[in-house]
Amino acid sequence: MMHIKILPRSPEVAERYKTHKSYYPGDCGLDLFCPDTITLAPKKTTDVVLGVKIAAYRVHDKSEIGSSSMRNVGWILAPRSSISKTPLRLANSIGIIDAAYRGDIKVAFDNISDEPYTIQSGDRLVQVISYDGEEISYELVNELDQTERGEKGFGSTGR
Repeated sequence: MMHIKILPRSPEVAERYKTHKSYYPGDCGLDLFCPDTITLAPKKTTDVVLGVKIAAYRVHDKSEIGSSSMRNVGWILAPRSSISKTPLRLANSIGIIDAAYRGDIKVAFDNISDEPYTIQSGDRLVQVISYDGEEISYELVNELDQTERGEKGFGSTGR
């Protein structure tokens, strides 16, 4: 199973996750919320910051959570199936989030419509998925562990 630690940017963002859960037993994705209302221009790509930083760990079962045996892992940021009801697409299809990345989770959305599209605060358009598709547990935290990579993302290793 994958266990994630979510560091919210504000108490308002934290509040959304306090009662959040997977919706069905065996769900392999955990939805992420859009924290702000934002209008995306037509035929443009816009970065949307989700208001959280995330560290992911591999655990064999819930009893390992918090122990030194947790192993840091990468994860996938994927669109939810319901995104097909919008004119939005992820600019990079899916996001591969490296194990050591500790920066803001952002999504580059393409608005393929000829009209502006407004994402409402609280909308869930993307999800965290583990590489093996197993169940995900999570907790809210006040800090994340430090890594050599830290907050370097989007092209930080060159072209």
